[in-house]
Amino acid sequence: MSSFLPCQLDQNGLLMPSDILRLSLPTVTRSTHRSSPVSIRSLDAASRTSLAKLYFEGYPLGVAAEDMASAREEIEATFRGDYGALRPDACATAWVNNRPVGAVMVVEHSIWDEWLDGPFIIDLFVHPRYRGLGAGRALVLHAIETCSVAGNAAISLRFGDGTSPAAMGLYESLGFTAYPSA
Repeated sequence: MSSFLPCQLDQNGLLMPSDILRLSLPTVTRSTHRSSPVSIRSLDAASRTSLAKLYFEGYPLGVAAEDMASAREEIEATFRGDYGALRPDACATAWVNNRPVGAVMVVEHSIWDEWLDGPFIIDLFVHPRYRGLGAGRALVLHAIETCSVAGNAAISLRFGDGTSPAAMGLYESLGFTAYPSA
């Protein structure tokens, strides 16, 4: 498990858990990453059916979707904008051997936290068979760099039951820190 426990101070100065992580973005230019079997493509490069399959298989059973039908509906809802307006430039799919293996989905703003400014990662998922190859890191780095180049000041995400220790370690290694809720 990650070495940090996100928390915030309440009105009495007591530590309270927070489920929002935030990364302040420096102004950056695109960088090249070390050699990896993972390539990054646009979100549209994968079919919605393959995204639904990855979404369903990428989370523990029942955390994100109970079955493939509900996974398809979640993906369709994402594209409809039910969870916020997608940032097509920051969204991406990860590919290994010409096969989609994961995705990151980023919206303009969190619809759950109106006080939270800037882009928001609503989903990051990688097929279990392809974890450990750097797909999750490449996807989050794509979102970070895209939003930074676009001039955004920060990017945020929520974590919960579906967040693996590996994902929390990734977020920590990239500099995400707990962000107090309003």
